[in-house]
Amino acid sequence: MDEGISFSLADAIVKTTERSRGRMKIQIKLSKEQAEGFTNFKSLVKPPDMSDESFTIQVFFAGCNALANELRAHAQAEMEKKEKEEGSKSKDKKTPKLSTPETPAEKTDEQ
Repeated sequence: MDEGISFSLADAIVKTTERSRGRMKIQIKLSKEQAEGFTNFKSLVKPPDMSDESFTIQVFFAGCNALANELRAHAQAEMEKKEKEEGSKSKDKKTPKLSTPETPAEKTDEQ
């Protein structure tokens, strides 16, 4: 499969309900086209010995894990960018040169 699979959730209705004992119910209502797309996707990649419910749960959590990894990578890149910027700022600050009897301080344009 060289082509990426993309599902549009523009018309999907997602409803989450907090249940008792820390449980949650997630309901996704798909349009006819979305349902056909998911059914075709499922028929292509679902192992024959896996139930539809197990497959749907696997897809859901794979998506959650992929999103978490993407967010983690983005956060790491932002942290590295910030560290790099802070590092370059500290390098840009000139440290004063001390003069010693052997080496007088260099004169700069400001002096």
